[in-house]
Amino acid sequence: MKNNLYKIFLVILVGMLGLLPSLSDEFNFKVSEVQISNDGNIYKGINGGSITTQDNLKIISDTFEYNKLTNVLEAYGNVKIIDPVKNIILHANKVFYFKNDEKIFTDGETKIFIENKYKINSTDLILFRNSMLLSSSKKTTMTDKINNFYEIKKNFIYSINKEQLSGNFIKIIMQNKDEMKDNYFFEKGFFNLKDKKFLAKDVKINFDKMTFDNSDNDPRVRAITATGDKFNTYLNKAVFTSCKNDDKCPPWILSANKVTHDKIKKQIIYKKAWLKIYDTPIMYFPKFFHPDPSVERQSGFLKPNISNMKTLGRSIFTPYFLVISDHQDLTIKPKIYSDGKFVFQNEYRHKTKNSSTVADFSITTGHSSIKGDKKNNKTHFFTKTEIDLNFSEFIESTLNIQYQKTSNDTYLKLFNLESPWPLIPLNTRSLESGLKLDLTHDEYDFNAEVQSFETLSVRNSDRYQYVLPSYNFAKNFNLMDFRGSFNINSYGNNTLASTNILTSSISNDLNYNSFNKSFDNGVRSNYGIYIKNLNSLGKNHSTYKSSPQVELMSSYIINASYPLIRRTKKTTNIFNPKMSLRFSPHDMKNNKDIKRRINIDNIYNSNRLGIDNSFEAGESLTLGFDFKKEKLKKKKISDQVKKLNIQEMEKYFTFKLATVLRNKVEKNIPYNSTLGRKSSNVFGKIDYKVSDNINIDYNFSIDNDLSTFNYNSINTKINFNNFETSFKFLEENKIIGSSNILENISTYEVNESNNIKFKTRRNRKINLTEYYNLIYEYKNDCLVAGLTYKKNFYQDTDIKPSEELFFSITIIPLTKFSPGKITK
Repeated sequence: MKNNLYKIFLVILVGMLGLLPSLSDEFNFKVSEVQISNDGNIYKGINGGSITTQDNLKIISDTFEYNKLTNVLEAYGNVKIIDPVKNIILHANKVFYFKNDEKIFTDGETKIFIENKYKINSTDLILFRNSMLLSSSKKTTMTDKINNFYEIKKNFIYSINKEQLSGNFIKIIMQNKDEMKDNYFFEKGFFNLKDKKFLAKDVKINFDKMTFDNSDNDPRVRAITATGDKFNTYLNKAVFTSCKNDDKCPPWILSANKVTHDKIKKQIIYKKAWLKIYDTPIMYFPKFFHPDPSVERQSGFLKPNISNMKTLGRSIFTPYFLVISDHQDLTIKPKIYSDGKFVFQNEYRHKTKNSSTVADFSITTGHSSIKGDKKNNKTHFFTKTEIDLNFSEFIESTLNIQYQKTSNDTYLKLFNLESPWPLIPLNTRSLESGLKLDLTHDEYDFNAEVQSFETLSVRNSDRYQYVLPSYNFAKNFNLMDFRGSFNINSYGNNTLASTNILTSSISNDLNYNSFNKSFDNGVRSNYGIYIKNLNSLGKNHSTYKSSPQVELMSSYIINASYPLIRRTKKTTNIFNPKMSLRFSPHDMKNNKDIKRRINIDNIYNSNRLGIDNSFEAGESLTLGFDFKKEKLKKKKISDQVKKLNIQEMEKYFTFKLATVLRNKVEKNIPYNSTLGRKSSNVFGKIDYKVSDNINIDYNFSIDNDLSTFNYNSINTKINFNNFETSFKFLEENKIIGSSNILENISTYEVNESNNIKFKTRRNRKINLTEYYNLIYEYKNDCLVAGLTYKKNFYQDTDIKPSEELFFSITIIPLTKFSPGKITK
């Protein structure tokens, strides 16, 4: 009987499942089990299933409950709604579908995926199916396919069809190049994501901290309203700064009535802008623009400069950067003076796959030299080109071409013409032009040059020297059977100097240097054999004869040392006596008038005189020693694994001394080196680290009478807490030279942002202070301000002694501004 009842129940259940589609014209139910209640008006599907609407909306859930009277469907438990027409997928735990109003409500956390373009995370979301609007009063986030992130804290509304987003308290994180992210905040905003248009109020933009390559900065913009499209962004009543965001008044801000970001031209344009320093307006700009941070190269104005000099007067400098092509650009740097002088300087750059060229040239009008040079125009032209020849048989093969010329000896220094490339020489007293070929091979090196040198501020007959041409070939051999190394070096040049002094020479050198050998008694030694073949010809020259000369000469050097080491628990002492015996049986060229300075660092070198036309003549014995004492302290560093004892140098003392002895006087050795005498000067050096705060470095040269110092150089550095000072003293006497210079640089850091620096240099030989510089500087992450007092006693034709006081300020990363110097 029971089996019959079960059969009857299953028949009725199957029949009812077959009737489900007819229970509602709106839904097609596919569920495994149904419970019916409330006189057949409530249908509940359990144990999972799906429902499909007439417009192909599919709802998958663990449990369904359908109210036939209200036409409301409730789904809960792993709910998934799929709209294949709109390509939308919704995930939630509980959903209410009001079929009559075509509204879908979610209860709790909700995720929606739209057309593989947008991912939305929200809570208690409403989907209006007729208008295809999404709405929520709760915090909602949205991510697009390029990982731009949108967060709406209140009143989220999104139109699926129109791709329009709106809400209150909006945060947007935009992905930029190189993984950089910018954060945008809006109190209220409307965004058309399809057309890339937006409208917002109370705008805050925090750019990535590395936007201007400075991690200490917090570049940001604040604006009342903002609008934009895919071409432009407009900010009204905007304020910009890059200073650290520490809730204090930023050191500087730039405020403007309107700021436009032109996304096509990649320019940021300001209208009616004020630059304020600590909330004080200091400069007004009716209109200006600069490239946006994504731009690497773009035409536009660069940092301006205003200055006032005693010799030249007031000037304004406004450079302009011009992009000519992908491989060429030009910086135009006009400078206008109040009295009518005009400097028009330009920098040109051109880069190709295998070459690069830079050029700097100018013309100046309206300035006459003190010497009576009435030429109204002065010019300079410098250019440098490097070409990669790309010879396949060489590791490197380059050709360098350089040309330097100026129409006035003091022109470059007087007008302070500078270039960001090492094109204009720091030493503006000498100019160099020429062509140089460099070849690097696995087995040898070769270079050849054609050069001309011009020494400025000397008479025309003496200022030019030409090398037409010169070459150098070098090859090394490491031969283990000979327990040393061979070096072959061939070099030569043809030189014309002072109009009519001509020299031509070719040298072929074969050098052998043995490996170091240590003996059982502790002595270490090595030796060298040096052979030179010199071919020379001269005209009007004091060293070279007018008839061709072919000479063969040699030199032999034996070096020995006997290092002695003594160690204690706290100190290490090293005493190393040294000896170098050298001999050359050949005559030496007349080099007595060449200036050469010997010191403890070069006295043991094989070519310590730096002469190529001959070896150091005769026999000589170099004797000396090196002494070093180190005091060590142990420093313990602990970690989870082990403890390390690291020895750290606390202080040290080194003393080096050497002299040269020979059996007879050699008159052709450079006189001021003192090596040609039977007993040379005594050369020495002392390095003394007194403590972590005091260092002394002393170089000296004493005459062989041991009573006269020919050379003294003392460098002392002292630092205590925030104060650091260094003294440099240089004295040259008798045959070494004639100078007596004292220089001091002192710095005091008042705190992290304020420091004072003082520089002075005094020529004690003529009892004249060459200059005083006193600098006060205030510095933080985005602003540097300085007050500088300069007194310069240097004078050279157009360049006069001057005394100046000027103020400068650097706005990071915008510009540097100097309102002028107060000249006495």
